[in-house]
Amino acid sequence: MDTLKKRSEFLAVAKGGRLGRRAFVVQGIKRDTEDAPRVGYTVTKKTGNSVMRSRIKRRLRAAVAELTTDDIPQKADFVLVARDSALTLPFQKLVTDLKSGLTQVLDPETPRGRSKPRRGNRQTQMASRRKQG
Repeated sequence: MDTLKKRSEFLAVAKGGRLGRRAFVVQGIKRDTEDAPRVGYTVTKKTGNSVMRSRIKRRLRAAVAELTTDDIPQKADFVLVARDSALTLPFQKLVTDLKSGLTQVLDPETPRGRSKPRRGNRQTQMASRRKQG
């Protein structure tokens, strides 16, 4: 599987479907080209220092390498946004979550984004309380 490298590619995939798993969030979008499927890896600084982030990326790359061509949907791009538990989750569970996530994220019935409405910031909440009382 090829890798995503440019920021514009990552942003394009972020507009597609999103699906949460125990160790990562899968983002995916279908493409019109006949190229091989591509995957990108994102590990934020919130997950730990550079050693931990590198270890997480290596585990995710190894999990993707375990998949067969039948497990990976063709004509698609994916981004794996890692979580802290990617280090502690057993490797076989990581692979099974990845298999199921790659196929489900391209399903048009997959919900995207927040399920609950976003609450306003603190200033907005304080202003609405003052109006009520």
